[in-house]
Amino acid sequence: MIYPVQSMGARALRAIRPRRPRRNDVQTAAIVLLLNSGTYLIPGVVPWGPWRYLLETATIVPLLWRETYPVLSALVTGAMTLIVTATVHPAQPFPYAVLVTQYTIGSVMRGRTRGVMVSIFMVGNVVAEALHRQMGNPEDFFVTFTLSLTSLFLGVLLQSERDSLSVRSERELQAERARIARDMHDVVGHAVALMVVQAEAGPLLVRAKPERAEAAFEAISAAGRDAMAQLRGLLGTLHQDEGGRRQPLPTLADLDTLVHRVRRAGLQVRVEQTGSAATLSSGAQTAAYRVVQEALTNTLKHARASRAEVRLAWSPSALEITVADNGRGVPEGFGDGGGHGLTGLRERLAPVDGTLSWSSPPGTGGFALTAVIPSGQ
Repeated sequence: MIYPVQSMGARALRAIRPRRPRRNDVQTAAIVLLLNSGTYLIPGVVPWGPWRYLLETATIVPLLWRETYPVLSALVTGAMTLIVTATVHPAQPFPYAVLVTQYTIGSVMRGRTRGVMVSIFMVGNVVAEALHRQMGNPEDFFVTFTLSLTSLFLGVLLQSERDSLSVRSERELQAERARIARDMHDVVGHAVALMVVQAEAGPLLVRAKPERAEAAFEAISAAGRDAMAQLRGLLGTLHQDEGGRRQPLPTLADLDTLVHRVRRAGLQVRVEQTGSAATLSSGAQTAAYRVVQEALTNTLKHARASRAEVRLAWSPSALEITVADNGRGVPEGFGDGGGHGLTGLRERLAPVDGTLSWSSPPGTGGFALTAVIPSGQ
């Protein structure tokens, strides 16, 4: 039974042992100590005395844990400063440790805790002035409270800025996650659609047209390899490769490769381009590519179409992309956010001010998806 008691005692001692001071707090305490000590080097400001110096140095020691134990550190610093003020005259012209503590109240504490500590220190300022016998000196009283409020204000300002940066970083992180999710959907969805179409046709081709079966399996293999390559490119946006370079995202220059893969899956695709190509940013180029990719993938998966047409209409102000097929028209539920990657396309177009629309051209029974991306984006 001795060992459990000893173990409990050891745990209790570890629980009350103070944590190691943070590096920033050690540096802050060291700077305050230098300022406090340097005052003694100025003739006529503060008379030297070892007892005085030790007491003033003692007020600085709690700053070593000002962020680890902010309330306890503030109370100890404030109490010891009042003791110094009551026993040493004249004291330091600037209570450096108290000013840093008031800054910490503003930068670290929140809500009711901050309000209580501000009240305590404001009362402490009045007590300190009374101990200094300066209550009848309005100039000194004004300077004391101005310094205190300035320290508090700077602390509150820092905390507000820190919170703002944290919210902004979280929003940027969420946007990046959404972008990666859209890219994963586009890459994997397109590759799987191609492989499914070829795999479903494979058994029929083996029996009826063995010479074409090999091409179908080659198309499945090519779609898988391309998906892996694009996934590596997406991961390259998160991790740099050995050469320190990132894999580029697809652009309109990669449309020929995309169309070639879709043709191998059995869909007849015709590409038509009109007008003079305008300047688009890399982000807009990728968005345009993804529009075509998603539209052709949906055609393969849902439209039951035999052919599709991709039209790129350039104008001085915008690029209009239309992908039309001869399939079964607008799919049921299309546009309600329940599939087909429509929500992802809208989110992808939003950063480049692009718009998305769709229709079923009269007399054709097919489906047409149109995206407009302003030039200069």
